[in-house]
Amino acid sequence: MALPVITVLADRHHYQLQRFLHPSLRLVPYDPIAGWTLDQVRQADALLVRTTNPVNSKTLPEGSKVRFVATASAGRDHLDQAWLDRLGVTVADAKGSNARSVAEYVAVAVLAACESLGLKPSELTAGVIGAGFTGSAVAGLLGKLGVHCKLHDPPREERERTAGHDAPFKSASMEEVLECDMLTLHVPLERSGPYATWHWLNEARLAAAPKKLLINASRGGVMDERAVLDAHGRGHVKIFACDVWEGEPVFSDTTAQKAFLSTPHIAGYSIEAKRNASEMMCTALHRYLELEDPETPAAQPHPQEIPKGDLSLQALIAHLHPAFSYDADLRKLIGRPEAQKGPDFLRLRQNTPLRNEFAEIGLDEAVLRRHPLLAALGFRPIETDTH
Repeated sequence: MALPVITVLADRHHYQLQRFLHPSLRLVPYDPIAGWTLDQVRQADALLVRTTNPVNSKTLPEGSKVRFVATASAGRDHLDQAWLDRLGVTVADAKGSNARSVAEYVAVAVLAACESLGLKPSELTAGVIGAGFTGSAVAGLLGKLGVHCKLHDPPREERERTAGHDAPFKSASMEEVLECDMLTLHVPLERSGPYATWHWLNEARLAAAPKKLLINASRGGVMDERAVLDAHGRGHVKIFACDVWEGEPVFSDTTAQKAFLSTPHIAGYSIEAKRNASEMMCTALHRYLELEDPETPAAQPHPQEIPKGDLSLQALIAHLHPAFSYDADLRKLIGRPEAQKGPDFLRLRQNTPLRNEFAEIGLDEAVLRRHPLLAALGFRPIETDTH
């Protein structure tokens, strides 16, 4: 007797999902802007989503066959965990899949900010809020640029001490990180509990010491935008960068206009990050279903042509990482009515071309010698044809 076909309902924009999914599974794609239909979710056994679509009692009603949900993100704030627990649904995420991509975004923001402020990276001390996969990757890459980093993550310290780790993580104190002249946020959005992060960066914490730079590439709401705008207006915060927004996909025109860098939640967007997320979701689903992972061919690097000439470091970075191109695209949405802005923001996210991470981009050795920070960022040397 033939076994029942297992149906996987998945965001159609998951990168190369079919490549990692077991061939016995039936894949049904849905449009993330329109969302899945009730008929689609009634037929599904598993659901693979992104942060675009919340999973709760309205979108996943009682009586559904879905018993497995995975998200292609580290955060789970778009998933109603209590509701999924009630339904007996197993949940998986893709923590760590885009850590390197976010770290590169932060590094680019820091280098651009340093040029704007007339500083060297080594003159900055960064408070990294959150020391999970992403925060740790950010601290590691900024350290290679010469930025001195202090990592603040009390819940991680508590978890590791409770678990009896031989060398548990030691968090920098709140006072230590608030004295830093730069803060970069990399925590999940938690609205309650002993380690709530909603408006973690608020008026009181901003008042501790002047800031040269703030970066929020975690979740909208971790940073109180009104408090930041007020501090920026008083000169207490020199410049700030936002990749995530309160009320997303709708965003504040004022915040976007005042920010040094405004991007549409794409810090973690890279070919490698998207591939990692798809593979991690499929692997978790296969473990749940007791299926073997299919063999997949090794990923091929995507070479990128570099302009000729003696370009400045900033010009090269601008070419190699499209952060400020994303910024220009988002600013075109400023002033649109909310009913239009939200869908346009989502379209901007899903239509953004994926970039390669720095390790996949080869540069002429002469360029790397001229700009040593490029090697620190992870760009690899390539041999040039001298004939």
